[in-house]
Amino acid sequence: MSSISSAMSSVEGKAISIGDCPCCGENNSTHWLWVPDRATYWMQVPDRSHRGTDGHDLLRCSSCSHVWLGNRPTPEEMSFYYGEGYHQAVGSTGEMSPKRWTRQLEVISKYKSGGDILDIGCSSGGFLARLKDGPWKLYGVEADLPTAERARSLTGADVFAGDVLDANFRPNSFDVITCSDVLEHLYEPRAIFRRVYTWLKPGGIFYVFVPNIMSWEARLFGSYWIALDVPRHLHHFSKKSLANLAMSVSLRQVRLVTPRGSYVEHSASILLDDLLRRAGVRRTKPLNLTGEAGLGWRVVRKGWRLSVEALYSTAAFCCGAAPSIQAVFQKDAGSIQQ
Repeated sequence: MSSISSAMSSVEGKAISIGDCPCCGENNSTHWLWVPDRATYWMQVPDRSHRGTDGHDLLRCSSCSHVWLGNRPTPEEMSFYYGEGYHQAVGSTGEMSPKRWTRQLEVISKYKSGGDILDIGCSSGGFLARLKDGPWKLYGVEADLPTAERARSLTGADVFAGDVLDANFRPNSFDVITCSDVLEHLYEPRAIFRRVYTWLKPGGIFYVFVPNIMSWEARLFGSYWIALDVPRHLHHFSKKSLANLAMSVSLRQVRLVTPRGSYVEHSASILLDDLLRRAGVRRTKPLNLTGEAGLGWRVVRKGWRLSVEALYSTAAFCCGAAPSIQAVFQKDAGSIQQ
């Protein structure tokens, strides 16, 4: 993998655990990328202060191109990375903005116009709130208990608080199941897909939105790509690995695209911040090129977005190399899960 990162050194002398691919099950994996210890983007605290590690090891399956975190924290350790600061950061990214879910709703409406819908990782209920008082009966799953309660209060949905694999929904319950920017956080993607297949009604659809590890941005920025978000992102999907995962549980692919979008400014923030740190420039908080700025920088940023970024985003979309994957999988209409 090529990268502008000088920190993408090999891990010679380190013991690397190479196991079966979590997506396709093949034992054909190699070391792919070493992400050195640096402050996390969301929480702004060094990983080393908690786990005593000098970085994170990513493995790649040669068969399906899936990438995953080799030295992942235990579920107990992982709770450190999902503190109140993380949930506040998620809430500040526009979860409650109606525009945030427009594209998702447009895609779902092509296949379903109402019924029972389950949002896996529903957070505070931003997406479900867009469906409130419509032709939908709302359900959600949210691991964080206080956040799940906020989702219930906001939407009136039936929200299960806890691990998605502990939820006890009945087979053939849902017309639509959604999972947006969540699947990469979950420990057992194959188990999740099997459960989704069980929960879907015959003809029901599973909407998935995840970062694209085979995107141009991931290749360019390497360990500085924001969507790596280690160690919270345990899995990094490609179109091939996601399609293989769905096929393994008999879900039929009906849509698989990399929609227009860009994380370039966010990734550049992480890269420049690290370069400043290496140069001895001390900062009280990480650099954020997308945050509040003066008029001059706002004009420059607007010009960048309307010219270079717009052209890049269109080209990446056309080549299937945009930074996210949007997929819809369907359970066969003749399938009835007992």
